[in-house]
Amino acid sequence: MLQIESVHKQFSTKVLFNDASAHLRPHSRVGLVGPNGTGKTTLFKMILGEESPDEGAIRKRPRLQIGYLPQELETISGKTALDAAHRDQYPEHEAKRILSGLGFSEADFARPVENLSGGYRMRVALAHLLLSNPDVLMLDEPTNHLDKPTQRWFEDFLLNSKLTLLVISHDTAFLDRTVTHIWELRDRSIQEFRGNYTKFRELRAERDAQLHAAANRQAKEVARVQQFVDRFRYQANKARQVQSRIKQLEKVKLIELQRDTKRVKFRFPLPSTSGRHVLDLAGVSKRYGEKIVYGSLDFSVERGQRIALVGENGAGKSTLLKMLAGVLPPDKGTRTVGHGVSLHYFAQHQAETLNPEHTILESLGEVSSTAETNFLRGLAGAFLFSGPDQKKPVKALSGGERNRVALARMLVEPANTLLLDEPTNHLDPASVDVLTDALTEFPGTIIFISHDPTFLTRISTRIVEIEEGKARNFFGDYEYYLWKKAQELESIKENSEELEDAKSGQKGAKAGQPGTPAPTKAMTSQSQPKSSAGDRRDLNKTQARLEKQVARAESDIADQEGRIKERDQVLADPTLYQDLPKWNGLHQEQESWKKELERLTARWESLSAELTDVKQKLEALT
Repeated sequence: MLQIESVHKQFSTKVLFNDASAHLRPHSRVGLVGPNGTGKTTLFKMILGEESPDEGAIRKRPRLQIGYLPQELETISGKTALDAAHRDQYPEHEAKRILSGLGFSEADFARPVENLSGGYRMRVALAHLLLSNPDVLMLDEPTNHLDKPTQRWFEDFLLNSKLTLLVISHDTAFLDRTVTHIWELRDRSIQEFRGNYTKFRELRAERDAQLHAAANRQAKEVARVQQFVDRFRYQANKARQVQSRIKQLEKVKLIELQRDTKRVKFRFPLPSTSGRHVLDLAGVSKRYGEKIVYGSLDFSVERGQRIALVGENGAGKSTLLKMLAGVLPPDKGTRTVGHGVSLHYFAQHQAETLNPEHTILESLGEVSSTAETNFLRGLAGAFLFSGPDQKKPVKALSGGERNRVALARMLVEPANTLLLDEPTNHLDPASVDVLTDALTEFPGTIIFISHDPTFLTRISTRIVEIEEGKARNFFGDYEYYLWKKAQELESIKENSEELEDAKSGQKGAKAGQPGTPAPTKAMTSQSQPKSSAGDRRDLNKTQARLEKQVARAESDIADQEGRIKERDQVLADPTLYQDLPKWNGLHQEQESWKKELERLTARWESLSAELTDVKQKLEALT
């Protein structure tokens, strides 16, 4: 179907591909992975004919139809969502089915595309592609703008279709559920693996281990032969053997060990401490045309909280974050910023605001006129831009590299409050891990939006669910939020079943049959069995989960107490009193740690109480 044959491609002195080959087979679903800047988007452009390989060829089957969804879309105007999605050869109901699956309501079909959010415009383009039924579907980060229900529908669509898929994605869960093969861009080549992302990681680890073992064996053999040459080089009676060994060494093709790209490593600069009340929205309202996003919303943020805004796409998460950041004024209501609060806002498309003509260093220098060049160079280096790369223009960077520049700009000047809208979009998994590590160590306040469940779990301490213009609080981490939602769904299901049983009993009575009456509370507690094997199983699972969370909370408390104790010793040093500003900074940081300790302790108490309650319920069943 599509053959990549010995392709070589380079830009200036950077070689992206050298003798790279791969074969895209019909009905296969291939995930294209590799660190940012290794050439994933460039490979897409060569397949599409927008770029040409310097050497080699990309051969396609005659009349091969390719559908392509890029990371960034051109603006579509003058069409409704339905008109932009459907194609002439398809009945309108098919377009509505696809749009509905992608999260559009009936009312959305008639909305002008230019009035839709960036995420929904991307979905319109995706619907258009799916309806065109191409031979090969090429997608660049398709899940960045999909919420969980929509992503599940999309995954099912791909699994049930016969489309051949080539997809760039940093969403490893999506790759695990959908792809049949992985192409990894590594060491300027394309390495093919059969299986999903998890299988690829296993196979690559095995391959790397075998390669290292072979390289070690080869190195030992080369050293042995070289030792013979060095020892007998000047002995006439050994000249023949020495020459033979030298020729043997010349023919050896040394095994090159593959090295993973260095990971981003940084820490957010230590900011000054804000007052307890960070941000406050009172009675705010916001609407876009006829659509009311918020009627009268109250929202408060306190120092040290790490708030994740969750909810379906279009619910108003980004709108709320923008109002908190002060970049979008509410139609009504007030916004109050607390004492000593300094803000950094990272928009979902922050990288688009960069001047494409400026170099990386110039882009960093725009943030502060007082920042020294050596500091900016060091900062760029921390984000894997070193040497000549720092003078690259932004327009020559990949999407992930531009995001790294946008993140680096936030570190030029410290702030104690970060507002982040999908900061992990376009970042490779390794970079996401390091960004997550840096944010967990950040001592200030974070309000963020993300669809990445791992990122949500590691960062959040408070979840705010946005739905129908209301903000509902869950004071706990993301696991706690998911558990509470599951409990609510289970309760709704039980109530629904009870209602159905009651209706069945009433119908039986009306028909003059002895039907079972609707169970009352008294009957439930006296006549019915208290529980079943299923109840005990569910309670055991809940107990196991809570025990793990309690243990983790106890570990976090111990770590925090150790950190505070060490700081007590530092602050007790008499020589530090001579540097009062430094002492104040260390003391204020310690105060924020104590607040965090209070939060961790409260969390432990809540989990412990839940665990005790579950244990009591289990005891009652025995």
